[in-house]
Amino acid sequence: MHRTSTTNKNNKISRKRAAVAAGLAGAAVFGLLTTAQAASGETVHPDKTVRPAASPYVINHYGEENADTGRAERRPHVLVLSEFTSIHQVNWTQWSAKGAVGTGEVTGNWCLDTCLDKPLKATISLSDPKTVHGKKVYSAFTLKLAGGATKYDAEDLQGKRPLATR
Repeated sequence: MHRTSTTNKNNKISRKRAAVAAGLAGAAVFGLLTTAQAASGETVHPDKTVRPAASPYVINHYGEENADTGRAERRPHVLVLSEFTSIHQVNWTQWSAKGAVGTGEVTGNWCLDTCLDKPLKATISLSDPKTVHGKKVYSAFTLKLAGGATKYDAEDLQGKRPLATR
C-alpha cells in the first residue's frame, strides 16, 4: 500500500507539471501570434478582430531614389518624406485609420552641415489617408523638431506637407 501511495503522488505531480507546461506553451503561442500581428503594423485588441485593410500604408521611397514609385509600407524604420527630408530610427507610437505618430531623427538637404553628423530629434505625424490604386495611404505629414524649427528655414518644417502617394 505504501507503493501505491507514492505512485499516486507521482502521478498527481506529473499531471500538475503537464498542465503547467501546456499552459505555458499556450501562452507562448499566443505571444508569438500577437507579436507577429504587431510587427505587421496592425493594432492588436484582445476583444476585436484585426482589420489590416483599415490601417493605411505610407509610400516610402527609401532605397529607391531613382524609382518613379515607392513601396507601400506600415511603420517603416526609415521614411523619405520629400526630396529634401528623411526621418530615421522612427519609433511609431500610433498607427491607425486616421493617422500615425512617431518620433525619430530628421536629416535634410537644408541642414547638411549640421544634421548629418547630429540628426535632429522630431515628432512626425502622418494624416489624410486616401485610396490610391486600391490601397489606403497617408497623403500628408507634419514635422515638429524637438528644439523648434526657428533655426532652419525649410518648407518641410512649416505646417502640413504633402506625402508621395505613388
